[in-house]
Formats: sequence, structure tokens, C-alpha cells
Amino acid sequence: MYQVVAAEPVTYLKIYASQLTEFAQRLENNDVEMDVIEIEQSDEENALTIQLFQDLVSGNLQLPSLPSVAQRIQQAFADDAVNAELICTIIQADPAITAKLIMISNSALYGGQASIESLQQAVVRLGLETTRKQVMTYAAKELVQGKTSAMKAHMQKLWKHSQHVDCLCRLMANHLKGFDLEQAQLAGLIHDLGEVAILQYAQDNEELIGNPALLLKAVKKLRPQITGMLLNQWNFAPEFVTVGEECEDWFRNPADQPDLCDLVLIAQYHAYIGSDDMKGLPPVPSLPAFAKLGMGDLDVRQIIEFLKRSRNEIQAIEAHLGAI
Repeated sequence: MYQVVAAEPVTYLKIYASQLTEFAQRLENNDVEMDVIEIEQSDEENALTIQLFQDLVSGNLQLPSLPSVAQRIQQAFADDAVNAELICTIIQADPAITAKLIMISNSALYGGQASIESLQQAVVRLGLETTRKQVMTYAAKELVQGKTSAMKAHMQKLWKHSQHVDCLCRLMANHLKGFDLEQAQLAGLIHDLGEVAILQYAQDNEELIGNPALLLKAVKKLRPQITGMLLNQWNFAPEFVTVGEECEDWFRNPADQPDLCDLVLIAQYHAYIGSDDMKGLPPVPSLPAFAKLGMGDLDVRQIIEFLKRSRNEIQAIEAHLGAI
């Protein structure tokens, strides 16, 4: 990213601004000793991570663009004058999205007594925020395409995880105060999009695709940064960009009040319960987001009971997402 000429041999230390901020906040709030955790990577993983990063900053790793309709929708929402008539004018240029919105407006999740038969009626029933979320969901799903059987399987696994987090975000937001259901659900769906973007690029690079297991390990190191960049490029609001960048920073604690990223972080934790991904995660009561969301009195057993009681609701949301 920068070209530096040294007058003599030097040794430098690279510290990210986010790390400095976190350390400063911990020192302000506590006078306790901090543990330093060293993340080990093999030489091959390091080389692959560096190659991916270099391709990114050099412009070789092109982040995918939004489909035209979704891009125009994002631009319209950036304008305070957005209205249903304008949104319908944009969407009707894409017959596939139009048909899906009409179908969704008649689904069990959003349907009313009368059947919807036009795009205008669908947008009115769904509302602007829900319509926007559905268009963005459709756009995100278009990215999840693999060229090899192994990559297709991984993409589908990644999309299924995103859908599950999406459902949990909506479920939790419905039981908590201060969150918009549609924004919560969309945040859960797009929190891992950076990984999809990198894998799409890697499929056309024989050197990167030659070792899938190694590639996936390297991808995870850059996923937060790439997701943040992608969401920023797609004109998502800052709170969504923060979700992409920080939703796996388990001990993030930038403010006293919970934000969208706290919600997605805890939804992810719920999604990992009972899976191999649960290994190595910190105890849930130790997470600042857990306490800020008012869930500090719950233990893992109670969380599992809550998820079991909500199974039908989760299945209904997942079925709805599968139809998009």
C-alpha cells in the first residue's frame, strides 16, 4: 500500500488502529493484566494470506459489484425522498425480482387475507425496508456460485450459515428492544459476504484454488476486512459495515448500548452451539454483547431451550429465505 525508502536498516512493528483502540479502552476500564494471544500460522498460510492481501491492494482482487437493480435501490435509499413509487419503478426493470417480491408478499411470513398480484401492491404490503432487504438478499445470493463441486459445497454451507444467523437475528430482535427486524435480519445475512467475494476471485486463480483447505484458512484472516470493504462499496450504512468488520471480535465493547454488530455477534454464537465451530469460543457469559443485550442471566442450557421453543419460527423464516 505504501512505498517507504529507509536510509538504514530498520525494524518496524505494525499495529492496527482497531487494536490500539481496544487496548486503550481496556486500560481505561480495568487495571487488570491483559492476556496476549498469539495466532499461529504456517509459512504456507502466511504466504497465501499475503498474496491475497497484495492482490486486494493492487486491484487484482476486484470486489463484485451489485446487480443494477440492487445498486439503484441502495442509491435511492441514500436519498431522503425515497418512496414506494420510485422503488417500484426501479424494481420492475427486473422481472425475476418482481416475481419474487409478489410471491414473498403472499408468503406466510408477510401475507394477508387478500392475494397480492402486482408489484405496487407487494411493495405497499411489505414496506420499503422489507422490500430493500429482499432485493439485497436476492443480490447476495447471486454471489454464492461455485465452479467446482468442492467450492459449490462450501458456498452452500456458507450461505446456509448466513441464513441461519439471519433467522436468529430476526428472532432475537423480535424479543429485544431497540432493533428493527428487517435491518437485523439483513445484517445477519451479509455478515460473511467478504468470504464469498474472495472465494469467487480464487476460483479463477489456479495457484489459490490448488489447496482448498489452506485457502479457507487464509480467507478467514482477511474476511472481516474484505466484508467491510465490500459493504462500503455497496453503499451500506456504517452500522452494517461495522457488522462485517467486527462481528467475530468476541470481546468488542465500543459503547454501553448494544448495536447491530452485538446482535449479529450473539446470533453467530447461537448458530455455533452444538457444532465443531463451538470449539475454542469463549464462555458466552464473558461476552460484553451478551450482557448489553440483557441476556446476562442466561446460560448455554437456557439458550438451547429458547432455540428449541423457537424452532417452528426459525423454520418458517428459513423456508421464506429458501424461496428467494
